[in-house]
Amino acid sequence: MTHNDGEAGMPENTAADDVLELRIHGVNNMPPYELLDLDKADTELLMGDPLGSFWQPTADALHRGRQPQVEGIGRRGVVDPSESPRGSVPPGIHREAYSWGGMVRTMPPDGGKGGAILAVLARACWTLVLPFSMANAGIWAWQLPTDHAGARFRSGLIRIFCVFLTLLLVMSFASVAMDMIAAQCFRGSRLVCTALPEVLSSTARWSGAQRVAAGSLVPIAVVIALFVVTGGARLRYNVAGSILKPTAQDDGEPLLGQPRFWQTRSETHRLAITHLASAIAFVAMLCGAALIAAQLPGAGIPVIVVSALVLLIALVQAYLTDTMPFERVDASPRATVTVLGAAVAVYLVAAIVLGFGPHTVLDGYALRQAFNWVMVTTVLVAALLIAATLFFRVSVDRRFRAWHGFGPAVFLSMGFHVGLIWSSLVNVLIGNWLNGARSAASLAREAPVVDPRCLEAYCRTGNPDIRIGTFYPWLLGILLIALIVVLVYLAIGLSFRRDVDDRLEHEERANLTLPPTEPRSSLQGRLAGEVASKRAAAARFHLVEPVLGALMIGAGVAVILTLGAAYGSILPLGDMPPWVIAYRAFVVHFMALWIGLSLATWAVIGLAVIAGLVFGGSKVVRPLGLIWDLACFLPTAGHPLGAPCYTERAVPEVTRRMMWWLDAPAQHPGQRRIVLVAHSMGGVVAASALFALGNERNGDDYRERVTLLTFGVQLRPYFGRFFPEVLGPGVIGTVPCRAPRLWARDPWRSDRDSVRSGRAVAVPSALPTSKWISLWRATDYLGFPAGSTIPNDRDRYAQEVDAGGYVGAVDTHSSYMRTPVYRSALGELAKLPPRAPGAP
Repeated sequence: MTHNDGEAGMPENTAADDVLELRIHGVNNMPPYELLDLDKADTELLMGDPLGSFWQPTADALHRGRQPQVEGIGRRGVVDPSESPRGSVPPGIHREAYSWGGMVRTMPPDGGKGGAILAVLARACWTLVLPFSMANAGIWAWQLPTDHAGARFRSGLIRIFCVFLTLLLVMSFASVAMDMIAAQCFRGSRLVCTALPEVLSSTARWSGAQRVAAGSLVPIAVVIALFVVTGGARLRYNVAGSILKPTAQDDGEPLLGQPRFWQTRSETHRLAITHLASAIAFVAMLCGAALIAAQLPGAGIPVIVVSALVLLIALVQAYLTDTMPFERVDASPRATVTVLGAAVAVYLVAAIVLGFGPHTVLDGYALRQAFNWVMVTTVLVAALLIAATLFFRVSVDRRFRAWHGFGPAVFLSMGFHVGLIWSSLVNVLIGNWLNGARSAASLAREAPVVDPRCLEAYCRTGNPDIRIGTFYPWLLGILLIALIVVLVYLAIGLSFRRDVDDRLEHEERANLTLPPTEPRSSLQGRLAGEVASKRAAAARFHLVEPVLGALMIGAGVAVILTLGAAYGSILPLGDMPPWVIAYRAFVVHFMALWIGLSLATWAVIGLAVIAGLVFGGSKVVRPLGLIWDLACFLPTAGHPLGAPCYTERAVPEVTRRMMWWLDAPAQHPGQRRIVLVAHSMGGVVAASALFALGNERNGDDYRERVTLLTFGVQLRPYFGRFFPEVLGPGVIGTVPCRAPRLWARDPWRSDRDSVRSGRAVAVPSALPTSKWISLWRATDYLGFPAGSTIPNDRDRYAQEVDAGGYVGAVDTHSSYMRTPVYRSALGELAKLPPRAPGAP
């Protein structure tokens, strides 16, 4: 970390300013100069590195902004000359911006071919681990206890599910490398997949078993790469132990108030080793199936039995690895390493026998059938684990928890379904590429007749004739139907008229009412139509919870139907009763055309996704960006191979900066104070940092000298419902929130009625701050009131029309810092004198 300031991190040019206004941006990685509302040349680095850094206005910019101005002079081209100059800092305030955007999603490159290539690779990696990060959120969504009693079963069950999610990724790459390429792309001693590099033609002289053994290295290499990358990220992000020096806390403290919430690196590392061991044992099991397909059952069956036993032990180890802050740590690191060693040993034995054993004929069809059984069984077990979370006990009112208390199942389902779609697309796209001129529909046709004299390949000349695993085409075909049905349902619901004006009470409207002679008043009248339109659009965006719930129900039904269809298609016909055989023939006949069409459709979708990764610029919104923001906030206690937790570094850095400021001597009578300012997801970082600050030795003193100003935050309706024990009503002191209604004109009408009727009442706050003001507006598609949907002491309505620029504009999720209500709230919290028109 570098800095250009004086002792204890204090900048030299702000010695007379005893109030720190520390701004924290949201998830869109707003550059520091935009967060300070200045030109790039008017900001300078105070301290930090590319991941996290603190910035401040230059001395020249600070001086210019504080110069006295006659109203209207020097403000030509501005709609309302009484507005403050943009980026100006009131006297008595030292303003800084904390940039943590390099810790979540990716850091946009400055340019050049090298930066563009790195950006593409980074976006591809984010896509690969997206299911893991989604599932990781599930371990924080059930009714968490504040102590260790009875906690392991539920958290351990979710950790086991996350291992199976890793195995699904392994299965995807194993199907490509060990089946499609190693077994199907060769005919006798000839490479027939012309799309592959010519260098692979030298492996045509190998036996099929040898090629499968070589192909087994691919899925292992993928998992090792994820293990190394995520492990390195954890080392760089998890700095709480070296920065924070908290006092001991009782079990009854909120989770954010418990020091171990940010210090789980050793347990998470052991869990990552367990995932690696599970993946290697799983590949060893696939190698055992390949040994049987190579007419070596004497070697294949023992390998399968031993690798299955190692995998079972690894699953038990994952269950026992206590990664949650309320769990007791009693797992042995030595046991984890032993399991990894056993997995490596059984894999090496299987690969050596497969690669250097007797050169027998590999039955490619039998190999693919074995892979089909493994894939379908793995999916079935993962689905049953999700179903088990539906029975997790919820002792509080389910109406105030996301998805009626079934949050763990929804988050696990999101990771599960996105992972299955990812795996299916990998197989369809690569299979379609290998197939040359053949259509994507050919990937799902029945296998060609095998000449018994040449079982190792399908003994055909000409173009390759690649087939993918049975589960993938059935899933994509049925899922496409389910998605069409759900999307039609959602389209009808979202098309209804939205009107939130009734919810904007008189007190809130008073903030927007101006004398008719005011420039802003005239502008508001001209933009009234645009304001109404953006309010309606924002109301539709607020329906994230019911939309995700409907999508997961549709996807869940599709997976259940796919499991039935896949099992039916791989069972031998001789073992089925006549009516099942007839039903299967009927279904196959009428689904064949649809599956072929769906594969072509998904192939186009997959190519579009890749095109987005390759050609998308730095402003491309990643898939399910809100889920990224929710998941990456939480420590990787469920799935250690997901994206790293940015708060494990951002929270300690913000906390340390506040301590440095508060501990320095004041330049005027009294003590130094802080107004912590946070936008959007920055509110989560700010709230977490306040709890960390309260845990320090002088926490009680700090609490009285720090205030909080947020705007456009999701703390109450998203985090408060998705993760109530982490950031719910009892933690931050909000009124419990009801779910938005898809079919209501105002999605939050039921929530408002619940508060008005007294069914939902405010809970005392445990947030360690002396005062909290939060701004919101109805045009904000990602921002909400932080206290309640009725007028209260915390929430204040922000102006929707920006009159401080060259032309007027209707603001949505940004530009809160330019509004009069922001300046008023800042002045109140910082105890500044009244502001004159045109002044900072």
